[in-house]
Amino acid sequence: MTTSYDPKKVNVNVDGTTLTGFASDGIITVSKSEDAVTPNVGVQGDVVYEENANESGTVAVTLQQTSSSLQKLRNLASNRKRFNLTISDANDNAPANVSGSECRILKEPDVVRGKNTSTVTVNIYVPNLKIRQ
Repeated sequence: MTTSYDPKKVNVNVDGTTLTGFASDGIITVSKSEDAVTPNVGVQGDVVYEENANESGTVAVTLQQTSSSLQKLRNLASNRKRFNLTISDANDNAPANVSGSECRILKEPDVVRGKNTSTVTVNIYVPNLKIRQ
């Protein structure tokens, strides 16, 4: 069976603005901060699963240094503004929706200049990261 993937079907919305100008090597990476469960094995082999209440995570957005979205993200970072984040992937083979509120940019995006255009990664902290498939 053959499947296809279209990066144009992935939309990232930060504070009401759809981001554009993604780098050639990726759009986003979504990572939870910690494991959801920790197994604890007793001396006689009894297992207890300790549920982790930490629902936070990080979304790394990879943009071209020329992306017009960088100014919006720099403004959010410098003003220390909290915002909503939604990511929708409408690809048929593995649709996913990611969302969170009260998000913050961890540090202002780097300013990169050189012989060739570079990529800039913006890390967004999401205190209540929700991933739905």
